[in-house]
Amino acid sequence: MNLLCNLTSILKNAIKCNKKFIFFPKNVYCLQFLKLMFEEGFISSVNEINSGKFLKVQLKYNLNGNPSFKDIKLLSTPGKTIFLSYQQLTKMNEGVGVFFISTNEGVLTNVHCLKRKIGGTGLCYVI
Repeated sequence: MNLLCNLTSILKNAIKCNKKFIFFPKNVYCLQFLKLMFEEGFISSVNEINSGKFLKVQLKYNLNGNPSFKDIKLLSTPGKTIFLSYQQLTKMNEGVGVFFISTNEGVLTNVHCLKRKIGGTGLCYVI
């Protein structure tokens, strides 16, 4: 959880500084999260470099130079865990952002969780 908190703060700061890419130590949990962000269109690419020790994350901007996401808000922190059940996910508004949830099937978005009818630990949401 600590690494995910670090990763989200690095991503937020990089977007505010208009950086093109960031480097982050490889972690399976963070790699799952970044691959899901790639699938959702928030980042351009994720590559392993330096013999698989680091991840190079290519940030995504539109033609006007605006980032593909505005902010990342953490739901759970190392000191406080937020669990989201399937019933709670059905009541959440669509279009507010994409929620990332850690489930027993890996890190999924709220849409994937609704399709599979499962809940999990709320990690963060991206606006």
